[in-house]
Amino acid sequence: MAGAAAAVTAAAVLVAQVVPPADTPRVRAEQAAVPEPAGGEWLYEKTLVRQSTLNFRDDHNPVPQKGKPPYWTSTEENWTQYGSGRTRRTLPHGALDPVIGESEPPKSLRQKVADLPDEPEQLLRALKRIDRLGSAYQRVCFTYAEVDAIPPDVRLSLFRALTTIPGVVVRGQPVEDALGRPALAVHASDDNPFTKETRRREELLLDPETYEYRGKRTMMLVGGMIDSKVTTEETLLSISAVERLGAVDKPGTRP
Repeated sequence: MAGAAAAVTAAAVLVAQVVPPADTPRVRAEQAAVPEPAGGEWLYEKTLVRQSTLNFRDDHNPVPQKGKPPYWTSTEENWTQYGSGRTRRTLPHGALDPVIGESEPPKSLRQKVADLPDEPEQLLRALKRIDRLGSAYQRVCFTYAEVDAIPPDVRLSLFRALTTIPGVVVRGQPVEDALGRPALAVHASDDNPFTKETRRREELLLDPETYEYRGKRTMMLVGGMIDSKVTTEETLLSISAVERLGAVDKPGTRP
């Protein structure tokens, strides 16, 4: 419990350092938002993924693949209809997937986050309306990742609430996402059961100024094993960068 309390204290100190002023040119520009999409329009999202080429057949002891570069990079594209939640994506060879998926409509998610309270404890309770499963931390991560447009003041409230959750760490030194953009790395403390068992840390990446969602990062920690050798430094396993680029008339087209 002492470690969790220390993590929360450190995060709370960081909030005072990185919370942006409410009235900056960047925030004002965001508040002069693009008009809300029509219900039949599709929201286009592109994700760049940088993935280690380690062979994970032995999940706790991956092996480098001979003749392969350390990482491979791929691009994922998704379209979600604003009013219905119908989804389409591109396949690895670039063609549009014929299968139509379904998710909660972006319009519905936007309405839910717009009504979130500012007070951290009330906000964390209210997130159950968005994601009923998982912990408070997992609900915040889900909200950042799944809601395509979160108002600046709500993002700030989400971040403040995030730092009140026991065991959540906000790293003081920004990292880079897969596009090279600066990002705050947020994660559960390294003494949580998943990290202790796997020696892997799952990180949420946020813009350091506006707390927009940037993507995710997975690190193998010191003490993990690669090809039967104990790691002595953190190793990047995967990292993503999400670009939400706007509304289009139909899937397969781009803004």
